[in-house]
Amino acid sequence: MGVPQLIPASASELFAHALAIEREALSRYRQFAGWMRDLGIERVACVFQRLEEGEHLAALERSAAGLELPEISPWEYAWFFTSSPVYMEVTFPLMPQTPRDALALACAAERRAEEFFLVAANRMRDASGVKLAVAMALEEHRRVAELERVLQREPDPRLDWETLYQAGISQRPLHGDAQPV
Repeated sequence: MGVPQLIPASASELFAHALAIEREALSRYRQFAGWMRDLGIERVACVFQRLEEGEHLAALERSAAGLELPEISPWEYAWFFTSSPVYMEVTFPLMPQTPRDALALACAAERRAEEFFLVAANRMRDASGVKLAVAMALEEHRRVAELERVLQREPDPRLDWETLYQAGISQRPLHGDAQPV
């Protein structure tokens, strides 16, 4: 018997999970924005600041206003898709090593959130819940696309030794093709 996956079955449960996911993401984005500023990498800091400003959270809170949201205990939370804060602190006790690492972590978290909402949409029983979950997944998908665009433009500071090695071999003349000096 596997670990039960606690997937929302109602709009109020879906909003409770979405709010918890978004609050954790904003906390992480705030850390990343500060770290990027400390390193003087303003272009990436601005991306995280824009994500951290909480427009998505405010929209979720407005949409959930008036609903009685269930309290989600840490053990109930859908960490299967998003990684718990404790896991993140143990796995990444320091900040990511490069801007690319931070962007890749953010991308992965947004993908997990998107997957969570798609799974929720597939398990919802009412049409309005399905529509809501799909809308939430679409919003996460947009954020993934934005982060992926930024990630593609961000240079990778690590050397790819295999590529360099292969490029060096292809530029060298083979033993029999050597030209006399």
